[in-house]
Amino acid sequence: MKWSVFVLGFSCLLHVGMTQVPGGKFYFSYPLSIKPKLNANFGEMRPNHFHMGLDLSTESRENLPVYAPADGFVSRMKIETGGFGRAIYLDHPNGTTTLYAHMNAFIPAAELYLEDQQYQRKSWKIDVAVPQGLLPVKKGQFIGYSGNTGASQGPHVHFEIRDTKTENCLNPLLYRFGIPDNIPPDVVRLAFYNREKSIYEQTPALVSLVKKGSVFSPPLPIKLPFNKTFVAIQASDRVTGFPNANGIYAVSLMQGQRVLSSFQLDEIGYDKTRYLNGHIDYAFRSKGGAYLQMVFPPSQFHLPIYENPSGKGHLELSTIPEEFELMVADADGNKTKVQFEAYSSGADQVQKNASLFRMIPGETNIYDDQNVQFVFGENCFYDSFDFTIKTFYINPGDALSSVIQTLPEYIPVHDYFTVNIKPNRPIALINKDRAIIKRTYKSKTEIKKATANREGFSASFRDFGFFQLIQDEEPPVISVLTSNGAVVKNGSKIKIEVSDNLKAIKEFNGYAEGQWLMFKPSGNQFTYTVDEHLTLGEHKLLFVVYDEAGNKTQRELQIKKI
Repeated sequence: MKWSVFVLGFSCLLHVGMTQVPGGKFYFSYPLSIKPKLNANFGEMRPNHFHMGLDLSTESRENLPVYAPADGFVSRMKIETGGFGRAIYLDHPNGTTTLYAHMNAFIPAAELYLEDQQYQRKSWKIDVAVPQGLLPVKKGQFIGYSGNTGASQGPHVHFEIRDTKTENCLNPLLYRFGIPDNIPPDVVRLAFYNREKSIYEQTPALVSLVKKGSVFSPPLPIKLPFNKTFVAIQASDRVTGFPNANGIYAVSLMQGQRVLSSFQLDEIGYDKTRYLNGHIDYAFRSKGGAYLQMVFPPSQFHLPIYENPSGKGHLELSTIPEEFELMVADADGNKTKVQFEAYSSGADQVQKNASLFRMIPGETNIYDDQNVQFVFGENCFYDSFDFTIKTFYINPGDALSSVIQTLPEYIPVHDYFTVNIKPNRPIALINKDRAIIKRTYKSKTEIKKATANREGFSASFRDFGFFQLIQDEEPPVISVLTSNGAVVKNGSKIKIEVSDNLKAIKEFNGYAEGQWLMFKPSGNQFTYTVDEHLTLGEHKLLFVVYDEAGNKTQRELQIKKI
């Protein structure tokens, strides 16, 4: 069920804040006891995704108490090294689920259940459902302490409201949390594109705006060398009393009373959050520019945030200046108006490319040559472009291919694609169990186990970059940081450090006579805090680590618990 009510254009922006939400606008209380402050809001633009909730300020402190905003029960807990870190979920009677991420600790009963499940599954990393009647909570009840765990850039609570059935994230600012806001969004500039071309094969015409009274406008009518154009906007929003810039909620483009196109961020599912890359000018942002949000949807787009009544997906300009209006709103109903005149100097003569490898959105696209094959599915691209590769003949001893770069460099890929690399030696001479494909781009490296086939080795990726087939037969290294023969007791720390030639550790486990022990990862270190799962007496601990290629290393440690 889609809870939000989407109303088009100008009427939508007049009624922002009146969207129907489960339980009513005042169903939830604020989950912290300090003055409400947002570090980030729903729909804010992040690398490869929309921000799916609110970042609640904890005033740069950790271990602030967090409280249930409504009656419900603990329904799920998730522990991971990155992402949410330590996260707890509450289900509520109004059909929603609230999430609290980057936490340091949960209520003791939840921690006991969590630890029991971790030992049963023999995994510190876990995503566990909690039976409905096990951990009930009341509105205002303490549920845990805030923290800075996972992929957090500083102490805060990441807070989400989800539709329990669909797990889509709802915009929490459609509820009222006592966060006063009477500041309308700031609009910096507009961007215009030739719709006859791919967005990736042009530079936008940028138009700065100046504020005249309550309206933003360019100083002069906008003259463009093409008549079919789509529009993007650079804008941000602030909350009363706080200077940090947040994301905007809704935009509507009109000509007179006629709505041409609009978008509104009420609800987004995690299975669709990557559509952020199609909602923005990805290439412009990747080259160091600002986020430019498209007012019209791109050619291939399946996130239902847009309404495009004309069905054209662009403006058609005449040679005489015409008036247009943009309304930009936040979730509290504060609005900013942008007025501009635009006209065309004539249709741009677009030269059609004769490329053999034109990538077309909505189709399966295949590039194939004597060294590599790329297979892109129907849902990989938002717009068309000419695809090519560049090969670098770099062949260290473990390399089974040259380095292959995908071009153009700044192309967003929505769905996973397959890379099949044909090795530079007979497949029969290759250890198939140790073949990997390495993708590098700037400072990032991604290692995938390769699958052998008749022509080469394949793996799936989701980003462009530099690809190389490698045979990795070098096992990881285990360094025991606790002395052999050490005497320990409950609360003592046993620390292990692991490393790998490709920095691709897949799995680490520690055992005492076959009994799994919960070592918690932090970077390349794993730490076990001695507890009741280790009995009194002497023990021989066994540590086992695997890398992504399947190489295995074992080490032992003798200890005594007193």
